[in-house]
Amino acid sequence: MDAAIFYGPNDIQIKDIDLREKKSNDNCLLKVLSCSVCSYDVRTFRNGHFKVTPPMILGHEICAEMVEEYQGKNFSIKPKTRVSVYPILPCFTCWYCNNKNYNLCINLKELGSTIDGGFAEYLLIPKMIFDIGGAVPVLDNISNEEAALIEPLACCLNSINQIKNLDFDSVIILGDGPIGIMQLMLLKRFFKVNITMMGKIKHRLDLAKKLGAEMTILIDNENNFEKYRESIKNANNGFSPNIIFVSNNNPNSLNLALKMANKNGKIVLFSGIKNENTKNKNTFTIDPNFIHYNQISIFGSFSSTPNNMIEAMNLVSSKEIDMKNLVTHTFSLTELKEALITAESFKGFKSIINNFS
Repeated sequence: MDAAIFYGPNDIQIKDIDLREKKSNDNCLLKVLSCSVCSYDVRTFRNGHFKVTPPMILGHEICAEMVEEYQGKNFSIKPKTRVSVYPILPCFTCWYCNNKNYNLCINLKELGSTIDGGFAEYLLIPKMIFDIGGAVPVLDNISNEEAALIEPLACCLNSINQIKNLDFDSVIILGDGPIGIMQLMLLKRFFKVNITMMGKIKHRLDLAKKLGAEMTILIDNENNFEKYRESIKNANNGFSPNIIFVSNNNPNSLNLALKMANKNGKIVLFSGIKNENTKNKNTFTIDPNFIHYNQISIFGSFSSTPNNMIEAMNLVSSKEIDMKNLVTHTFSLTELKEALITAESFKGFKSIINNFS
């Protein structure tokens, strides 16, 4: 089969490889139908990543078709069934796994990071992923491209779950990319709140406005905190408690979020922040007295659970969440570099690799 092999920064090559030597009774063979490009893939392609040891096949937002039957204890999945794939392989022995928080597994492995992922014609999935419900059958009214976006939508659901029982009147989303748009749609589905989206790409903010954002702010100067804060204050009921999603990888975004947080405000750090110094670590200065006296909380949100995947599938199938606007570019596997560059340059929203052969 053809596969896009990542050998190091800026080095991805299409190679003909043989999966038969890796096939075993512990995994299932799937044909990749669509695999969406994530910003994580772009950052890894450009700079490498501490989780990725080359050579590796990237890609973890996957819609695939069963080549063989999976036979579990309580259910089976037949050949030709389309599935959205949960990319986490947990250890099943740590406290988090025992409580089904598989995304927090201490010893987790991930498709497209530590296990070969979906930028290939075929894919081997460990049966342990199937055992926890991590191969979610794709419903008939969902396209392959939409099914590839079930995984990032599930991650957004996980982030929304962090704030479901909190008291707040308004939301700020820092990031106008696909994740920010998904979070906007979910917030509109589950809450009655005033939403402001802040970003740097006008056409993306235009879509956010069409999807219900009460206010959009084009960031032209990251240091002009007071101007943005004043605009939001006037639109969002003064200084009532707010939620702020950091949904982009810019290191300045957490600092901006701290400036925007009201008393009793909550910050949800969704995205991995890109490293910009020689020590490969990010450092932020947070005034503990600001956190204390203003009762600010900071939450992390990483990946998702199989239950999030199932919920995401149902939301898309029921048309409560419409993913079609996010599918703006499709490519063949041999065009993966072009797809990565397109995603990197913020053209459209999602670049997706399709395999129709």
